[in-house]
Amino acid sequence: MRRRPLILSLIASVCLSAPASLLATGACADTAAADGELGRISDPFEGFNRGTYGLNKSLDRAVVRPTAIAYRRVLPKPAREGVHNVLTNLGAPVVFLNDVLQIQAGSASETAVRFGVNTTVGVLGLFDVASRMGVYAHRADFGQTLGHYGVATGPYVFLPIFGPSSVRDSLGLVVNLAANPFNYAHFDGDVATKAVVVIGGALDTRGELDKDLRDLDHSATDPYVTTRTIWIQNRSAFIRGDKPVDVSALPDFSADPPPKAK
Repeated sequence: MRRRPLILSLIASVCLSAPASLLATGACADTAAADGELGRISDPFEGFNRGTYGLNKSLDRAVVRPTAIAYRRVLPKPAREGVHNVLTNLGAPVVFLNDVLQIQAGSASETAVRFGVNTTVGVLGLFDVASRMGVYAHRADFGQTLGHYGVATGPYVFLPIFGPSSVRDSLGLVVNLAANPFNYAHFDGDVATKAVVVIGGALDTRGELDKDLRDLDHSATDPYVTTRTIWIQNRSAFIRGDKPVDVSALPDFSADPPPKAK
């Protein structure tokens, strides 16, 4: 499965109960917190979090999912991949900044090469030429950078629009958005161009995740708790630099246990 840049996951969670990275990797569920770098994250704002979770789900059912399904049916796959590539390339400066802050020279060099090659030869990132050269994308964000230097994660929060997060990662999200030069670019038709790229990328990711999200909603005893736990464990793995857990490792979330073999 191809990697999705963090910014795309964040944008896509406008209407998701979980971002792309959450369902694309998976982790153990039915616990309220996860062990590891993030420790045991508390959820003191659960009432508010469940409210925003429900709001996001309602928006998803009413508007975003139908639009995402239509988007994938109408727009050819090459065009959708082009939008994905552009958005990945636009997020490269933020990845580079955090590579540098984490003193990851090799990763920073790869990010710089990818951005230079894809912006020029790849026509402003429309084509992922760097991956064909063996220089692949990776993720890095300011929440990860704070965790790298030992900043405590704080309580779990479910943000309106952006979905699962923590106090520390919410701060990181603000810095990531503020540090992205794409947000400050001004040119003729800049508003329309930004809207097409960002919304297109979000809709494409939402369409890709449709089956995973439906499976979670239909099989999880408490989708909110499952979403929270998977996000915590996979965020912990990301900040530690571990490989994410394969989706096949997900346990059965059904309320009723499977029948015993006779």
